[in-house]
Amino acid sequence: MNKVGNQLNRRQLLSVAAASSTASLLIGKSALAENRDALKFGIIDTNISLFHWPFRRLPLDETNLLVKKLRSLGVVQAWAGSFEALLHRDVAGVNSRLAQQCQQHDELIPIGAINPNLPGWKNDLKQCIEMHNMPGIRIYPGYHGYQLNDPRFVELLKLATSAGRFVQIATAMEDTRTQHRLVHIQDVDLSPVVEVMQQVDFAKVQILNYRPALPLFEKLANTPGVYFDTARVESIDGVPKIVNNAPQGKILLGSHAPFLIPEAALVRVHESSILNEATLQAVLSDNAQQLIPIRPSVKATVNSKPNFHMGLPTPKKLEEYRIWDSYFTPSHSHPGRDGSSKLIADIERTQPVIKKAKFEKLCYFAHVGIGTTNDAELEKKLRSNPDTILKPLQKWPNLLLGMIQLNANDIPASLNALNRWLRDGPMLGVYFSGSGPGALTCNNPSIDPLIERIGELNGVIMQHTWFKTGSKQGPGLSTPSDLAKLAARFPKQKFLCAHAGGEWEKGIRAVRQAGNVLVETSGFDATAGLIEMAVRELGAKRVVFGSHLPSRSLGTELCKVTTANITEAEKRLILGENFRNLLQPIM
Repeated sequence: MNKVGNQLNRRQLLSVAAASSTASLLIGKSALAENRDALKFGIIDTNISLFHWPFRRLPLDETNLLVKKLRSLGVVQAWAGSFEALLHRDVAGVNSRLAQQCQQHDELIPIGAINPNLPGWKNDLKQCIEMHNMPGIRIYPGYHGYQLNDPRFVELLKLATSAGRFVQIATAMEDTRTQHRLVHIQDVDLSPVVEVMQQVDFAKVQILNYRPALPLFEKLANTPGVYFDTARVESIDGVPKIVNNAPQGKILLGSHAPFLIPEAALVRVHESSILNEATLQAVLSDNAQQLIPIRPSVKATVNSKPNFHMGLPTPKKLEEYRIWDSYFTPSHSHPGRDGSSKLIADIERTQPVIKKAKFEKLCYFAHVGIGTTNDAELEKKLRSNPDTILKPLQKWPNLLLGMIQLNANDIPASLNALNRWLRDGPMLGVYFSGSGPGALTCNNPSIDPLIERIGELNGVIMQHTWFKTGSKQGPGLSTPSDLAKLAARFPKQKFLCAHAGGEWEKGIRAVRQAGNVLVETSGFDATAGLIEMAVRELGAKRVVFGSHLPSRSLGTELCKVTTANITEAEKRLILGENFRNLLQPIM
């Protein structure tokens, strides 16, 4: 290894770039052979990481396992950063280990880390280019403590661009609500990117793990040289929306594996059936080649159409699971001013996804005019015209199941609603929200009369729960610990702990000793390891699938279960049998 100085100017970087071989940017044929029957193009995943996530082990955090999984999904090229880069200060060592690991697998392209807050970062940049021939740099401003209007970032972008390298910006690595309490990192403020890009001609920047929000997304998308990945884009049609709202070629597949489940990223691209084959190919492969060309001989030459179920089990297997969704949330907070139009439109919008996943039943949570929204006119309309509430069940009688949203702050109205909608039918249970006018911490004894009546009616209880990093956040929000206390007072009543508490490692532990509490799986990113821990700690019979469609993605939610390292029998329990068993007494 040649000794390198601490300073590196643009001219030196240009000479380094000219000397760098392109051989390491081209992918071998080995990965393609296993996927010839599935795709007519090789998938490029622009966002994976190697080594160990600092805060827990992940099912695919050994490189051999991760590469095997990516190959099975048709990935022929994956751009790899390193989890070590988040907290390690020996960045040169991080990049060296990354390069060595990538050399062992044709599919892997090393993307080096630079921390401009460290002394000698230009030396690290030179090593990335000269020693390791890395085509791009990945930065973590949130973890490294600087903003994107920092002059050092501008200088880094200029130097990387001069050397013909692109820069990836990791906007986030984890949902801020579920982070370790001692390492609470806010999402990176991307607003300076537009101005910075104007200062650096020909710069190329890819934004990773970003959840697009208007109007900033539009400004960024219309900035030349700015690209995005899809790793944390949510809702059933989230990817098509950003593809259609950005200039052509701006959206690249990224999975954020192994922290997130790689199958989820693939399903998210095609689940809505909105994108045509050419656009799918652009997102899954072609667009990435603007940043790293892939050798023509590597591209698949199959004439068959892509397998649009990639990332999902086969249709036959999905049917065998008999999926009953416990947490379907169309127009969850407001059904529309007329009481149903927005709700029905959302259910219609979800139909292609429901059919693709072969869902047998979906359970939604109806507002019934007892003050669960802030819309007084709507509440009055629902009370005076209850037939409006029944419209979704009448339109899809063989598909939908219903529960009612209760107002924990209005016990008399809620008791009347239980008699009207559970005792007299057709609703099967109740939902206690974590926000809005009807929310109250579930351990409050004032709701005990409601729990008693629900039990008399054999109703199912879905309680929204969340552990949020930093604070409880919200007077009506309940945690799994609150629910465990309530469950102890009513040991014969079964409770569903919605979202497994959000921060599911803590949530699962909180209800572990409460045998009458089952955890529901939706409402957060496709974080790997959830189902495995839940089954290990609670048993498969205490885990219930929920989709949170359409605001969440089918890929995000269903793949948590279908890809888990558990038995097929356990998957069948989670995906349908457990919820059917809960509902059986009232049905």
